[in-house]
Amino acid sequence: MLARAKRSKRKPAGSGGDKAKPAPGGEADDDADDQASNSRADKPAAADSADASEDAPATPVKKRPKMESDSTAEGDGDADATVSKKGSSADAEETSAPSALTALEVGFGAKALFRQLSWTADARAAGLGPYSLTPGPQTGGWLEFYPAAFGSSGFAANIGLYGSLNYGFGVSTNTTAGKDIPTAFRDFMGGLKVRIPFGSVIPNVSVGYGQQAFQISATGNNTDLPHLNYQFMRLGAGTRIQVSPAVSIDLGAAYLLVLDAGSGAGQIKSSAFFPSTKALGVDLGGSVAFRLTNVIGLRAGIDARLYSMSFNPQTDARAVSGAVDRYLVTYAGLEIVLDGQGASGASDDSGDAEEAPKPSKRKKAPKSDDEEESEES
Repeated sequence: MLARAKRSKRKPAGSGGDKAKPAPGGEADDDADDQASNSRADKPAAADSADASEDAPATPVKKRPKMESDSTAEGDGDADATVSKKGSSADAEETSAPSALTALEVGFGAKALFRQLSWTADARAAGLGPYSLTPGPQTGGWLEFYPAAFGSSGFAANIGLYGSLNYGFGVSTNTTAGKDIPTAFRDFMGGLKVRIPFGSVIPNVSVGYGQQAFQISATGNNTDLPHLNYQFMRLGAGTRIQVSPAVSIDLGAAYLLVLDAGSGAGQIKSSAFFPSTKALGVDLGGSVAFRLTNVIGLRAGIDARLYSMSFNPQTDARAVSGAVDRYLVTYAGLEIVLDGQGASGASDDSGDAEEAPKPSKRKKAPKSDDEEESEES
């Protein structure tokens, strides 16, 4: 930098105009001597100028450029921030991810039953009357059990058993004659269920066997009501929607292949009523479950069931062509819930999948001319 400064100072001194042509005679020689002396006098001035430039205050130091170590440190900071961000997002996903697959659900609760039986024709002439059941108290329990889910997260963990058992008490049937007829009823069903997980939506299919019995005391011809004891095969399908780790919704529907509507004494297929009875049924259900703790939950829901029966008026003892038997049950209760291995394993895998990325080194920015001159100085 000093060499360039000296050269720049000498340039104006050496090129201070066009060279004077030598004039003839002494005046020309004198002029030449004067010019030479002036040139010699300019040289110290130029040197002084160069020395002055050396003594002059240096150019103000600009902001120190980022070094490679700074860039690396900054990259490390960014990487740590990225890791922290990904770690927090992984934690958020772990807490918000549905704990989908349970190994055991067993509950017990209180239920209210509504029932209505209607004949397809005026059955008064046949000694039958339509009737309805006011909400009657009922206790019941339910179960879903996947044994392999305790030790496996594979397909076997999604094969399980289901069942329910209900018993009514203090119930009476209100007839059109205004009489309350004592009525006893119960029902149960159970079978095999297979679930097919798809994230937070878990469809299922099931097959099972069930019974539903009603016994109504006879009170005379006009209110003479048969007992019913349905036995059926249940072919069902449904789904569970895991809204959050603590809330799930269950929906289901099934076709009931009625094997027998009741063939014993006083039942609908007895010789006193409709021996040719044929029946089929459907049921629908929905419930919402809340996890109060890791083990204790609350479930509330509603179930609807309908049986359609057809008779043969020409051969049966009573001239009625058919009937429709409807049921509606609302319930709520507590349940014990145990998660399977698949529920915890899914969250662990998602946590392990998030590996900390290696810190990336930023490329060093090229230095500008001013920065290079500042370093040289």
